[in-house]
Amino acid sequence: MMTLKITGDNGFDAEVIAKPRHILAFERATGTKLSDFEDGVSMATLYQLAHLVMKIQHPQDTPAKLAEFEVTFDVLPVEEAEEPPGPTPAAP
Repeated sequence: MMTLKITGDNGFDAEVIAKPRHILAFERATGTKLSDFEDGVSMATLYQLAHLVMKIQHPQDTPAKLAEFEVTFDVLPVEEAEEPPGPTPAAP
């Protein structure tokens, strides 16, 4: 999963979550694999994913065309907090 902070000129301001099914649809639509994100992701690719997720989760707030979405919304990835390690088991 990937969390994206999205703000729009239309007043939209929220974090949206790209769930596995959204990423699968994105991979099929663009040919870009999630594993390609490990070395970083371009803004163009990030906007493609954000647009797809927004069209699914917030269709009433999302322009139909990617080009319009790109000029009216800002998209930033949200860093996932690493979980602290659990307690170390006692030695036997």
